[in-house]
Amino acid sequence: MPHPKPSIFFVSSEFHFTDRFPRWNADSGYAGPDGNHRSKAEFARELEELGFDAVFVADFAGLNRNQIRHNGPRSFEPLTLAAFLAAHTDRIGLVITLSTQFSEPYTVARELNSLDRLSAGRAGWNVVTSFNGESNYGYSALPTPADRYRRAREFLDVTMALWTSWDPDAIVSDRDTEVYVDTDRVRDIEWKGENFRVRQALDLPPSPQRFPVIAQAGASELGIGFAAESAEVVFVASPDLPSGQRYYEKLKSAMVASGRQPDDLAVLPGIRIHLGDTVEDAQAAYRAELTDLDLARAREAIRYEIPELDLSDLGFDDPVPLERFPTLDDIERRGRRVSRALIYRTWVESGEYVNLRDLMLRYATSFGHFQIVGTAESAAATIEEWIDERAADGFILLGGSSFERIRRDLVPLLRRRGIFRDPAAEPDRAATLRQRLGTTPGLDRNRHLAVR
Repeated sequence: MPHPKPSIFFVSSEFHFTDRFPRWNADSGYAGPDGNHRSKAEFARELEELGFDAVFVADFAGLNRNQIRHNGPRSFEPLTLAAFLAAHTDRIGLVITLSTQFSEPYTVARELNSLDRLSAGRAGWNVVTSFNGESNYGYSALPTPADRYRRAREFLDVTMALWTSWDPDAIVSDRDTEVYVDTDRVRDIEWKGENFRVRQALDLPPSPQRFPVIAQAGASELGIGFAAESAEVVFVASPDLPSGQRYYEKLKSAMVASGRQPDDLAVLPGIRIHLGDTVEDAQAAYRAELTDLDLARAREAIRYEIPELDLSDLGFDDPVPLERFPTLDDIERRGRRVSRALIYRTWVESGEYVNLRDLMLRYATSFGHFQIVGTAESAAATIEEWIDERAADGFILLGGSSFERIRRDLVPLLRRRGIFRDPAAEPDRAATLRQRLGTTPGLDRNRHLAVR
């Protein structure tokens, strides 16, 4: 049965489709998704024409030597890349990651205001507290999760105050008096808080959305509380339907407790899709996607997320001893990527992956996210099931075996089910990102800021 409105579909800028960007080209070296900015613009235009809602630009504030050794470096930081994509697209949203731990509110407010105006109202901000990179910003140790989220809440309050420091009618453009801005309608915020001191109003006029769509990716208790109060979009790693349903219910309930409506926010689990003519074909292609060398590199890479986990002495056919993983208390005490570490530990604890080869294949292809291996028909049914069973309001596509098959075989099936947007049928092609998503920011606790 067709759905009342399309679900929300983002694509990560860190996508990897084996038919689009092979990991290694013997003639030219690395040819990954960040290797060619023209290809990124072309791909963003194609996504826009298909009906995807936004491109999500991930970021990590630190050098990952294992990543660049094997997969090549990033080409640009998020703001520059998003500004470039804004100039080459018309409708697709541009959601970028900026850290509240390693930035200042006035700088971020100016940058995102500029991006929203450059893109005609298509900007989004993935608000992160950062789980690494502290040594690059003068910290001897990463602050605790509680301290990072406390700073993030105040950071968001300050940026909201800056974005609302101009009245909507502050620009008067009166030729007779030669007054362009009524400065009485631009009020300094005079912010004095625990972490920040900001006196003046923003030095830029209001953007089309007033402020960007607020996204968040925390899956911890602190992250859920922060998202429930403020976010409009939440990215989450939910490896299966039951875990997706638990997270969805927990977050939506927390929203209601914060005085918001459940539909104010969209939950978008990450997803990788491997398609074939038959399930067997898809499984064979999936298992052949990574070589033993790739799996060996994955064994190195997982230590970036779980430094205590050493699997270097295990062969690929060896079982993975559960005792190699840090305990739940140890994982939570570290305060870094808690949810991902718990997912990997659960995979081993449940017996779902019996040897290192299977565990590293799943890790390297999904990083804890949900993945589909099957036909286009089964993939469409599974995606619809997640939405109908309250595990997702849409998805963020991370990659898979073939984007061509997703475009040709899967998207039409999702459109028929009323799940995927049809750009040709959109009544307002000039809508802002927030209007396209149908989300509402959590401003109750910030409402006083609009009248400063």
